[in-house]
Amino acid sequence: MHPPSLAAAARRILLGNLRRGVASWNGQEYSFVCPSLRSYPFQWFWDSCFHAIALIHLDTVQARAELTTLLRAAQPSGFIPHLVFWEMEKQPQFLRRNLVAQTSPYFSATIQPPIIACAVERVYQATGDVAFRDAALPPLIAYYRWLRDFRDPDGDGLIAIIQPEESGIDCSPKYDELLGLTELSNAGFIAALRKVYAAYAPLRGDDLAILAADVFHVEDVLVNTIYALGMRSLSRLLGAAPEAAEFAREADKTRDALLAKCWDEQAGAFFDLAGVAETPVSVVTISSLMPLALEDLPRPIVRRLVEQWLTSPQHFWLPYPLPSVPASDPRFLPGDPHGFIWRGPTWMNTNWFLARALRQHGYPELADVIVARSRELVEKSGFREYYHPYTGEGLGARDFGWSTLVLDM
Repeated sequence: MHPPSLAAAARRILLGNLRRGVASWNGQEYSFVCPSLRSYPFQWFWDSCFHAIALIHLDTVQARAELTTLLRAAQPSGFIPHLVFWEMEKQPQFLRRNLVAQTSPYFSATIQPPIIACAVERVYQATGDVAFRDAALPPLIAYYRWLRDFRDPDGDGLIAIIQPEESGIDCSPKYDELLGLTELSNAGFIAALRKVYAAYAPLRGDDLAILAADVFHVEDVLVNTIYALGMRSLSRLLGAAPEAAEFAREADKTRDALLAKCWDEQAGAFFDLAGVAETPVSVVTISSLMPLALEDLPRPIVRRLVEQWLTSPQHFWLPYPLPSVPASDPRFLPGDPHGFIWRGPTWMNTNWFLARALRQHGYPELADVIVARSRELVEKSGFREYYHPYTGEGLGARDFGWSTLVLDM
């Protein structure tokens, strides 16, 4: 059971950030929780999936509505955007201070980590709502096939991202060299991103052409771990349907490719692959630990990640674990980076993944510590976007939706 005060605070955030209505541009009803009313007033793909998982513990009707709304943004090709502007009247103000890649005025032209099948499975398990599951399956099948067909041109089982925000961990130092960052600041990152956008301008809408251009082509470990988890969930949701075997095979293929291509035995970590040439990006970040979320990760690799990196006070085992970048990295920024995010603070969503991962691999005590410290963060600093890994200070956006994942932890 959740403490009444924690559950009540989470309910206030999630239902306070709720947006409902009918979109003027397509006549579709929408009902979703925006990440933060002031900072992020639209529907974000993986945020909505996390919101739905948290809402299982508070309001299962809204948990279903959250994912149903996101699935309504699916395009005929199968693509589901990372950002949907259901409320167009708020868009101009947002776009004045944010870069968003678009081929349509109504949604982004980019993806986010494909966790949606995992969220649908969790909501279905919580509700037993067969109609909800059955309505979700066709767009889910189309979406994961779109990822395979348009984001894996070499067919190795690893999908590629075409710009940093698609990973969800936008300004991670693992992208610095690829972007040619010389000024390590949010302004420097935005300037580098504008160059990527300019290169893509004549190609937007053709993902295979963008990948072939090799401007920013990254087979990202975090994204592909979540891709494998999503396909595993989709296979289970399909049950006895013939497509179930297809997605189980694809999940195996992605897991095997992560092991064969991204695991670095010498470093004891997983690394992204850059470019068509698949050059390893030898920078340890929270992504390097993410394959722990795979239940069938080989035991020697699990032990190495946990003992060498996760539980090391020199790297990730800080007072409020787990930081997005190890403290040993010279680019580690534990405080408020003023938009230059994912370079040191602790985030609730990666803690959620890795606490679950540790439990399934036989480390319940470590998982309990992460959960307890995560709860301390919320009790001390509220539901914030991210937190200082040494002091627990809340940073970034206030009343931030996905930090309510602590309910599910």
